Amino acid sequence: MTTNKTPVRVDIFSDVICPWCYIGWRRISEAADIHKNVILNIKWRAFLLNPTMPEQGMDRQAYIQAKFGQAGTSFYERIANVGQQVGINFNFAAITRTPDSRPAHHLIKAAGNQSHQVKNKMMADYFEHGIDISQADYLNTIAKTYQISSDQLAFAKTKVEADLEEASMMDIHGVPYIIIDQNWAVSGAHPPQAFLPLFDAAINARAEQPVN
Repeated sequence: MTTNKTPVRVDIFSDVICPWCYIGWRRISEAADIHKNVILNIKWRAFLLNPTMPEQGMDRQAYIQAKFGQAGTSFYERIANVGQQVGINFNFAAITRTPDSRPAHHLIKAAGNQSHQVKNKMMADYFEHGIDISQADYLNTIAKTYQISSDQLAFAKTKVEADLEEASMMDIHGVPYIIIDQNWAVSGAHPPQAFLPLFDAAINARAEQPVN
């Protein structure tokens, strides 16, 4: 007997260069697999961990030292261990520069209904292969592969700025920040089980809505 799955909107405020956002996505995806009765409609929302990052990015080791000091090594070792649990092979040693992620956000937003594929590709390229996702050649290849036009890109820039403004108005300081069906918010990369009651609540709320 097959069960009709309920579509659940999931807004995820995140940064492409946020490792916990990558983990958070894998965990909520796993939650949907465990639940079995929902299908996720992912809306990636832009957030900048480093809003003042220069366009050319920053040397990775200098960035880690400035942000975490001596604790940086153990911090990323912990993330790598958690990543293994959800099938992510973080390769932080391959990353030589921390990029300005704003251009990447522009492309993700411009990709429209392909934004989920673009987001996941960029996170994998950056975290698992050490690719500088802010380089023009890389960005141009993504735009060509996913047939993103200059007009789409120009419009996407205003939508990214709208996301950033909304995140500021909502006083979001850390990501991932996940909103289920525009009603329930979860801050952080929580285990899959944390999302199960929220999926139930979303299904129940849909069932209670009057039919026109």
